[in-house]
Amino acid sequence: MERLLLFDIDGTLTRTQNGYLPFNEAIFNTFGVDGDIRTVVPDGNTDPLIVQDIFLKAKANVNFQFRDAAWEPFTVNLRDRYHHHLRNGTTTIEPLPGAALLLRALAASEEFSAGVVTGNFEVTAEIKLKAAGLAPYLCRGAYASDSHHRPDLPAIAKRRWEKATGRSLASNQCVIVGDTPKDLEAARQNQMSCILVGTGRYPVEELRYWQPDGCLADLTDTDSVLDMLAQF
Repeated sequence: MERLLLFDIDGTLTRTQNGYLPFNEAIFNTFGVDGDIRTVVPDGNTDPLIVQDIFLKAKANVNFQFRDAAWEPFTVNLRDRYHHHLRNGTTTIEPLPGAALLLRALAASEEFSAGVVTGNFEVTAEIKLKAAGLAPYLCRGAYASDSHHRPDLPAIAKRRWEKATGRSLASNQCVIVGDTPKDLEAARQNQMSCILVGTGRYPVEELRYWQPDGCLADLTDTDSVLDMLAQF
């Protein structure tokens, strides 16, 4: 049975060092707000909700809307600041241990396809995956630029995969792989399975409390991950 695996990016596939630099600069350049992503908990949230939390922390008087057009200048600035800091080495993005090997194995398999469901805007997701060397192994998924409400994203990613391949999948053929309870919530609302990985903010012991369908300390044991995925 074919399966579609939908990976979160931050904390699941990649680790960004000093990502606050481009993010905070993009907020200031777009909205004129001297906010700081380090004052909030971004894990599992979409970028628009993260910005909203930052505005609340900064007590900024901003007319906040979720319309697509309102975010175009922000994504332009975000792309520019990420490129700037990556070129200068002030921000770095690396694959988490085991991520590249796993994605290569999945790409070579006829049983699995791999895409992303992420709270990043699509432009930021592309930058991160390219910088980490993971972009070639992942098809287009769903992003904060599609919806600020994370549970909307799995169905969007599934539809995109079906349109691109001309094949149909049942929801129970899709598995979300993430590192936060919000990944699990999105999976449950879409009748999809979920594996949580303890490589983000939450240790594996805490993730088990939420009773995902599978739980891993990390992605380093490729064979064990593939064996777990084969059970769904």
